Amino acid sequence: MGVICCLAPVDGDQINELLVDTGRVSEFLEELEEEEKIIDLDKSWHGIHYLLTGSAEEGEEPLCYLIKGGEDIGYGDDDFGPPRALRPNQIADWANALSAISTDDLRKRYDTKAMMEVEIYPTIWDRVTEEDGYPEYLFENYEWLRSFVEHMKNENKGAIIYFM
Repeated sequence: MGVICCLAPVDGDQINELLVDTGRVSEFLEELEEEEKIIDLDKSWHGIHYLLTGSAEEGEEPLCYLIKGGEDIGYGDDDFGPPRALRPNQIADWANALSAISTDDLRKRYDTKAMMEVEIYPTIWDRVTEEDGYPEYLFENYEWLRSFVEHMKNENKGAIIYFM
């Protein structure tokens, strides 16, 4: 068990409706999960954020969007906060920024020691090897994220980012 990050597609009108009726957010996300319309970054989210921003918790928009930015929508647990909605224009900005950062760029930024020093979740970077699927795991999930965000941009949609 661990903390995973998911992204769900949403259009601008749905964001407005959910901001008015925040009690529907959980039900809305559950429906999308059942329909398999979300992407699940599993435990790679913090590593991806770090490789994009160079920071454990901060970073400039739009590269920081995995863990900050957007509008709080509904209620979350005390540790990870509420789901956050990114509007279509924010998704477009994010897609454009991610398109300029290749997987090879992230590979160059990958630094086991630095990630452990700043406690990048799940703090296993010094115990995993390529045989375990690391760091490829991060890079594969980054490609899924890039693809999802680009697809949302092309459909003029936003996204809800949430942790479970």
